[in-house]
Amino acid sequence: MSSDWRPDDSLLDGHARGGTKGSQRVRAALRKSGVRASRGITTSRDTGVAAARDALKRTGMPAGVEQWQLPIAHPLENLLVFYSRLKARTVVPRHSHDVWVFRLILQGSLKIDGKLLKVGDWALVPPGVPYSLVVGAQPCGIFYCHCKVTPPPPPPPPGP
Repeated sequence: MSSDWRPDDSLLDGHARGGTKGSQRVRAALRKSGVRASRGITTSRDTGVAAARDALKRTGMPAGVEQWQLPIAHPLENLLVFYSRLKARTVVPRHSHDVWVFRLILQGSLKIDGKLLKVGDWALVPPGVPYSLVVGAQPCGIFYCHCKVTPPPPPPPPGP
């Protein structure tokens, strides 16, 4: 695999209709799959949600990696949720993201910059910090989130 691969964090870029490109992508997939917004509990087993997830499969991933943006239309536009399935012994080259990345290992194991993570372990990677992933002898399933944190506005000037 080429070490030229770079992650695509553009799903957290602003969208012309408001929110982010990723949240608009989720809304479109849910709409196309006939999933209606609800004030109740939404699950992966609800009618149409699996079709929406399948429509949100990402492309341009490194060899051995499959990834889906989960069809969660969260009110926080700057938080996107994903599931990745990595083949045994997959190597994701050293890279960094423009956003915060939280990863939770659900199946198998992997090393992130040499630190072994097993089921239930997690990693929080700040923006701009480079790292690589090496999957263990079994396939690995990862739940993770991308979050763009914008700095708070400066405080108002002191009053008279």
